[in-house]
Amino acid sequence: MTICQHIPELESSIRSDISPGTRVYKDDCMYCFDTAANNDTGLDICLTCLQSFSRGALNHTSKHQKDVQHYGFYNVKKTLKARSQHSPRSYSESGDDHPSPKYAKLEVKETKEEDIYDIRESIYCGKCELTFSISECPTKLQVLVENIKSSNSSSKSDEIKAWEQEITPCEHSVDIQQQDNPELNLSQCSLCDLKENLWICLTCGTTGCGRKQFGSTLNGNSHALKHYENTGHSVAIKLGSLSADQEDSYDCYCYKCNDEVKVVDLQDKLIKYGIDISRAVKTEKNLIELNLDQNLNWQFNLEDSSGEKLKPIYGRGFTGIKNLGNTCYLNSVVQALYSLTPYQAYFKDKDFPDYSLLKDPSTDIFSQLLKMNDGLNSGRYSKPGNLKGDDYQDGINPSPFKYLIGQGHAEFQTQKQQDAFEFLLYLLDKVDKELGAALNEQLKFLLSDQIVCTSCQKGKITHNLVDNLSLQLESEIIGVDSEQKKIYKETDLSKSFATYCSPEDISGYQCDNCNAHTTAVKTQSFRSFPDVLIVNANRIQLENWVPVKTDIPVSVPESIDISKYATPLHLPEGIVEQSGDEEEKEDFVPNTECLVMLTSMGFPESRCAKALYNTGNSNTEDAVNWLFAHNDDPDIDDPIDAAGSSSATDEPPADLVENVVAMGFSSQLANKALILNSLDISAAVEWLFANPDDDGVLHSDKPTASSVKNQLRDIKISLLQKQDTEGRYTLKAVVCHKGTSTHTGHYVVFIRKMVDGQPRWVLFNDEKIVLCADTSLDDIVKNGYIYVFEKNDSAEMN
Repeated sequence: MTICQHIPELESSIRSDISPGTRVYKDDCMYCFDTAANNDTGLDICLTCLQSFSRGALNHTSKHQKDVQHYGFYNVKKTLKARSQHSPRSYSESGDDHPSPKYAKLEVKETKEEDIYDIRESIYCGKCELTFSISECPTKLQVLVENIKSSNSSSKSDEIKAWEQEITPCEHSVDIQQQDNPELNLSQCSLCDLKENLWICLTCGTTGCGRKQFGSTLNGNSHALKHYENTGHSVAIKLGSLSADQEDSYDCYCYKCNDEVKVVDLQDKLIKYGIDISRAVKTEKNLIELNLDQNLNWQFNLEDSSGEKLKPIYGRGFTGIKNLGNTCYLNSVVQALYSLTPYQAYFKDKDFPDYSLLKDPSTDIFSQLLKMNDGLNSGRYSKPGNLKGDDYQDGINPSPFKYLIGQGHAEFQTQKQQDAFEFLLYLLDKVDKELGAALNEQLKFLLSDQIVCTSCQKGKITHNLVDNLSLQLESEIIGVDSEQKKIYKETDLSKSFATYCSPEDISGYQCDNCNAHTTAVKTQSFRSFPDVLIVNANRIQLENWVPVKTDIPVSVPESIDISKYATPLHLPEGIVEQSGDEEEKEDFVPNTECLVMLTSMGFPESRCAKALYNTGNSNTEDAVNWLFAHNDDPDIDDPIDAAGSSSATDEPPADLVENVVAMGFSSQLANKALILNSLDISAAVEWLFANPDDDGVLHSDKPTASSVKNQLRDIKISLLQKQDTEGRYTLKAVVCHKGTSTHTGHYVVFIRKMVDGQPRWVLFNDEKIVLCADTSLDDIVKNGYIYVFEKNDSAEMN
């Protein structure tokens, strides 16, 4: 077909090359999880802005065209080949019909999509609503398409960053005082018969076996750890991980730092004990490979007691999330949150910000949360997958969501396994900061701390606004198993509530009323009960100063009543209620030098002060630009509320701004880029190069820290005014964990849903969503870690 008249017109508005720092979005639609493979029209990559859109059910391609008049797209459509046509490389080594598992190494491997898909490419004209052969298009356009194809997608670039884990030397691995070892034996553990999973002490050359890897067949009796406890020699290296081909991929552990480390001059230190790393052959998987293996392969009882595979389930609210290697902690937490009535109600009827206000949805927390809600609860992606050779789903890809949420956080921006509860707290806090308190308001409640002096019987009570509760578990060891693993007596979560709210003696208390140095009694209680109660079962205990997860069985009734732990509405005589809000508001003081310059230009002083307040209080040029942009605002002459939300955003630290300005950008552009990219300088510079014509004006509904603080204060005041004494709840979801540490192993979530008109437990194990059998629920008792309850008068099963 001859191309239409509009295609040649594109030459003047498109680039021909793509610089290395330019982000190319070609994995899925910017506003939904449509990909080139999961819908009939494929994916449309805009030739002007290099973002992807879909003409699927929501037709975001059309929306993008209307918003910015971009009408030229590179269309990619992928159709799965019949299995008989697949390349042998796409199957497992066992010869079955399943694609091979993810490559479990600390690197990103190219996958050959041509082995699995028939790929059709074309140019789509939005004006004509027709597709044309690329070869018929102008040369400049063809060159751009080739550059798009060869460039890393934004998700792949993010994954590469995340996998680049920064393992560095520690103080103990830098200064190792080596000793001779005339009885050196590298073939066997010095304390047992094990000849695998061997670690050599770099101080004295003693060989000890490592820890048994939970969920793995690799044996271990922790004798290398025992050697450290006996001698204090903290740095050991795993013999089987040494490789001449990959000299920097070895496992080295510092028991004192409790972390992986690198060793300075490793080759010389190994030679001391007769090991030549240039001739070493790797014989065992390293720690990351073992962790990924167990993460990707654990089944969490996907079969019933008779061995029958549990029934996969599809539809609204039953969409799986792909495991990117170590993202099960994120998948489980996100599934639990989006199953809640408050989350679904908040995002209902919400729409994405207009493109004129937000040119890159991947940098916006609200847009990513809204996209995730559509992905999980629309039901469009909940269907049997084609890649896995079974009835399970392919799952939606959380990569952009994970990258944005974790950006700037030392742990959550990596691909390491993380503690699901730590991530949940981080996510709730980040959402509050980025969106304000509205989304998580129904998760918040007041905990009361009452302290009473035993000498004068007077005291105080404070109320703290929180969104979670962490309970200690009753721990009683009743024996050990055949592998010397501790067996614990089963406990009940109700006992943990009782313990938490029981009076506790505090010795050495200095009473402000009677000045006695005495004992006080502390009691915690619920001043209010949230619509959603999040409870963490604290399974971590210190053993030899190392945090270890305990496998205490915990029974949890599906309905609980904690009303008896409510704070009395009428306080005993002598107890003073403290609000905790005594801090004074700080007045804004404008930069004197800048203020003088601005007023000399003829602007009123009140407006100049407001301009400085909204632009960081350090740059006259930025303040002038703000004044011209806001001079007609109806509230331009209103007083500044330094504790309120006048400022559009919180300003980035001055040193970060200066670093970006030093690269040749204006202060205003630097501010905007840093804010949009969560203070990540590298991402901010990438954004600046990708948006060379941006005016630097920040259009954002993001609240300031002070406005969020005011919102939380208002919620607290509102809760204090209520007489909330009803604490009856129904268990909604349980995040479970298998493994010896919350930073390793595997997470899943069980969620109580309505299925065929009946409440049923459903297991969400990454992309595998199945109806539970009774035996599956045993995992809740054995492995429950985070419990989510919905209040009975607010719970609606969905």
